[in-house]
Amino acid sequence: MRRKFVVVVVAGMLTGIAGSAAGCARNTSAGSPVTSLPVSVAPVGDWPAGVKEAEVYVEVLRRYLGTPAENSFPARTLKTVYVLDQAHPDAGDPLGKHERGTPIARNTQQQVTASLAAVANVTFIDDGEAVIETRDGCPQVKDGGILITLGTVNGDDQKVQVPITGFVACLGATWLTYVVQNRPGTGWRVTGTTGPSAIS
Repeated sequence: MRRKFVVVVVAGMLTGIAGSAAGCARNTSAGSPVTSLPVSVAPVGDWPAGVKEAEVYVEVLRRYLGTPAENSFPARTLKTVYVLDQAHPDAGDPLGKHERGTPIARNTQQQVTASLAAVANVTFIDDGEAVIETRDGCPQVKDGGILITLGTVNGDDQKVQVPITGFVACLGATWLTYVVQNRPGTGWRVTGTTGPSAIS
């Protein structure tokens, strides 16, 4: 049952088809699901209210990749990182619709890749299926990597929320939403998580 659910979720993440097996992902905190926002075709930039999106995404990815309690893997083991080049408002919800997202601007992608070069090899891709291979009936990210879907940035110049999904293989996926604050002198920093999170 769990394997079947994960395959369905993976298909939903990669092709936009949502799974219906609501009981298989384990909620690790109380709260309501991340609310979906209207889908836009315009590239995400310094939005909303002047938020520096690249800086926010760098901090979100740095925190996620460097925190085993949140990505479910030992520290510094995820060196190959594929990130979808579209932001999805419901990225932190395993049962979200996962419809087509908002394009992440090319200059944002370049800044994120450069800023995290010492942490991991980050590559933005337009098709998640291209980095998934199946071994012994188990879908997994090639090269021992992780496939990440970032959420749209929701908030203002001082505080935002960013959902994220990370998928590695079969029973290796996590969903959560980060709180990121803009602090004087230090800039954007992840201060914690909010709402439900799930692990499979």
